[in-house]
Amino acid sequence: MANPAPKSALPDLTKSEAALHPQAYPAGEGHKPGEAAHFLQRIKLFSALGSDDCQHVVKRMRRRDFPPATVIVREGAAGSSMFFITAGQVEVRRKDPNTNIDFLLTEMGPGQNFGEMSLLTGKPRSATVTTIQPTTCAVLEQKDFQELLMQYPRIGLALTTILAERVETASQQVGIEFITLSKMNFDPRVLSLVPQSMMVQHKMIPVAFANNRLTLAMVNPNNILALDDVRRIIKGVMIEPVVTTEEDFRKFMSTTYNELMNKNEPSGPSDAQQIASVSRQPENAIDLLQSEIIRDLQMTEDSSGITESKQEISAASEDAPIIRLGNSILGLAIKKGASDIHIEPMEKEVTVRFRIDGVLQVVQNLPKKVQLGLISRLKILSKLDISEKRLPQDGRISISMEGKPIDFRVSSIPAKWGEKICMRILDKSNTTLGLDKVVTHQPTLELIRELINQPYGIMYVTGPTGSGKTTTLYSALAEINDPGVNISTAEDPIEYDLAGVNQIQTNKDIGLDFARVLRSFLRQDPDVILVGETRDKETAHIAVEAALTGHLVFTTLHTNSAAGAFTRLGEMGIEPFLVSSSTIGVMAQRLARRLCKNCKEPMQAEDQVCEYMGLPPKSTVFKGRGCGECNGKGVKGRIGIYEVMKMNAELRQMVAKSALTEDIHKRALELGMLDLKKYAALLLLNGDTSIEEVLQVVSVQE
Repeated sequence: MANPAPKSALPDLTKSEAALHPQAYPAGEGHKPGEAAHFLQRIKLFSALGSDDCQHVVKRMRRRDFPPATVIVREGAAGSSMFFITAGQVEVRRKDPNTNIDFLLTEMGPGQNFGEMSLLTGKPRSATVTTIQPTTCAVLEQKDFQELLMQYPRIGLALTTILAERVETASQQVGIEFITLSKMNFDPRVLSLVPQSMMVQHKMIPVAFANNRLTLAMVNPNNILALDDVRRIIKGVMIEPVVTTEEDFRKFMSTTYNELMNKNEPSGPSDAQQIASVSRQPENAIDLLQSEIIRDLQMTEDSSGITESKQEISAASEDAPIIRLGNSILGLAIKKGASDIHIEPMEKEVTVRFRIDGVLQVVQNLPKKVQLGLISRLKILSKLDISEKRLPQDGRISISMEGKPIDFRVSSIPAKWGEKICMRILDKSNTTLGLDKVVTHQPTLELIRELINQPYGIMYVTGPTGSGKTTTLYSALAEINDPGVNISTAEDPIEYDLAGVNQIQTNKDIGLDFARVLRSFLRQDPDVILVGETRDKETAHIAVEAALTGHLVFTTLHTNSAAGAFTRLGEMGIEPFLVSSSTIGVMAQRLARRLCKNCKEPMQAEDQVCEYMGLPPKSTVFKGRGCGECNGKGVKGRIGIYEVMKMNAELRQMVAKSALTEDIHKRALELGMLDLKKYAALLLLNGDTSIEEVLQVVSVQE
């Protein structure tokens, strides 16, 4: 930085600058025609002064030269001088106190000045000024500046104009708008996007929501925690902060907010109330296409084609008919006792299917126009990203209906005609029934209870997806659950909440798989361990080791029969001697549809059927006639078919020698095991299910 030159040297310099660059110094108001313009008259602050006055001002200044990238004044430093740029260019930056990021406020060139704020307020510098190119400034000290303000009132008037322009420019550069809440019109639906507790905590108010952009009025727009909390609630949203005063915020929350939200409450029941209301209606009164809901939707069918804009996605999902339609679908599924809901976009319609008693049924074909809003509504309820439609997503909806908690496990996947939604209904009250409500055959029930009350060992439950393995294991845990027993489960996902049980959700994205959770369990002093599924060698090996070291382990496998579990474990690489010594029992199971008790009627089985199923000749079986109770289907609910193999010394020896699955199965039958076929035959004779239902789920070996 150059040393300051004597004051007398300044006029000669500036005269030469004005001669070389006349466009940088426009003539001032105080310049008289025919009179040579003084260089200070080209500076806005002194544009109203005459040449003689400017000459007097110059005598109080000194010249300074600065090379590029030089800090002239630094933010936070004491200020005792004011700078007038006569040549060159500078940039003005201010540091954000929360992020420590330097924001560019403005750039200045010849004819502009800076540093006057510190002279006026006596406070430290509010910004840092750095040269961009070689710059020459005229410097006015604080004492001289104050005397000039008193002597020339026109300078004070010009200074006021300069300060007002600078504030406006800085506001535009930072990009944060100031608003007055009392002059705004608010939509209660937008206000409800953010919980009131979070609004009060961070002193912020959602003002508008359009094109997936949320305008957020904030007392402190630099509050990063507030922005993160909002993004956590509304996934995929872009936030545009605006500034309001703390007094304005408090006044709004104490008056306007309560008025708007109270006015909005009586407009209709909550989602949970609507779902519960639908579930209590008669089934013949819930035809979706003939309801007021669809009539409302069809009124807007001819408006315009389906678009993929984020604005229309958000707006469509908040329409009242769409909200009622989504709630009605969930309530109808609960009413019909469905286990799964499928919402499938097709080319010209949207198909709604329920899986009832293990069989998918088409419930309704909705107009194509409802697709965008309905899918988005369900994704919002599931806390999924409504803007992401290219990748699969998983979420959850939790409601409480008449004091009974019900969860919907939601999965979305991109398909040809739009996103397909599948929801698994999880009624948490099902796990409190106990094994006696699940297993109807008393000897089999006693055998299962004997196995689950063993002090240690591993019990495998096998069967295809949807065969009721999870429900059986949860019912077993409910029977042995006691304050004196430490039960831990590793699941993917956690389907039901069990009081008194330590449940862990696996997460492969962070490396928390079944094997890692199992290893941690062994350091947690467990008595009983449940592994949701044995999928690989490492998980299977740790489970076997846990069983051999004094723990009772429950887990599932995908095999067709109980004896097939040993072959599956061998394929995973588990040594046969470890399997034989750790296993206490294997249970295979299926689910068949139960005959309606109201309309089932006896019939004589054909001789071929009796021989095929191992029934006595001329046996009496049952079939469903169909009635109003079962919607004319003849079946209502499902019943389990079980095959329980309890290990003994002979079977252990066969497993250790890697005997064939058929040989193990045959020997177990000789020792008194009921296989799936024999168990199903008992259900047929008892009138619990029909031959057609059994043949759909049980493979009968000849």
